[in-house]
Amino acid sequence: MNETLKQRIVGAIVITALAAIFVPMLFDDPVSESDNFNNELSLPLEPANDMQPILEAIPKTPEQVLSQPAPVQVDLQAETIKQSVKQSNLKSWIIQVGSFSQEQNALEFRDKLRKNKFTAYVDSVSTNQGTLYRLRVGPELDEKRALKTKQQLESRYKIKTLLVSE
Repeated sequence: MNETLKQRIVGAIVITALAAIFVPMLFDDPVSESDNFNNELSLPLEPANDMQPILEAIPKTPEQVLSQPAPVQVDLQAETIKQSVKQSNLKSWIIQVGSFSQEQNALEFRDKLRKNKFTAYVDSVSTNQGTLYRLRVGPELDEKRALKTKQQLESRYKIKTLLVSE
């Protein structure tokens, strides 16, 4: 190859490289100081209350765990929903699935409904004939959804339900 041609090719490559480096600098804004910031993380403050008495109350051996009284099972979800609905003056709908004279029967059916993704709970009512255990599903804020759930319960379990507003 000709020596002059080699020099021209090398010159063209150098000029192209320099253009690729310096031309973008002409079109970019200068670096501003407002874009540079430091994010300083700080540790949270130590809690004010002393957790030591709570930690000491936790049983540490299997014997201590077994000596503890059995926990009382409370259906907090349904009670919390009922209280929040009452406080907000909204109308809610509950489907009464049945009334049982024996609590065990109501609890068994409640567990069966919960396995099928229904929000079921049992409450008790004292009457002159004794205590009745009402099995209920809900509450539901929308009457149409409550009616749909009522129909699902009746068709799936072949029972007659009652829609109650609270």
